[in-house]
Amino acid sequence: MSRCTRWPRTHDVGTVYPLAEGGYRVRRESDRTLLGEVDSVEAAYELVAARLPDGCGPAIDGASDDL
Repeated sequence: MSRCTRWPRTHDVGTVYPLAEGGYRVRRESDRTLLGEVDSVEAAYELVAARLPDGCGPAIDGASDDL
């Protein structure tokens, strides 16, 4: 996920991926950090919210250079 709508994007917000065996994996693509694996989609998005970058607000209509 990204904090902006245009390229280049930041990819510094966690992304949730469903796991074949059940549960969800949460990763941050900007540095390929595994943020965790959890059992529910609610817990996955709680993890995303807890690991937002400092000063993160709503996505902007612009590129990463505009942040």
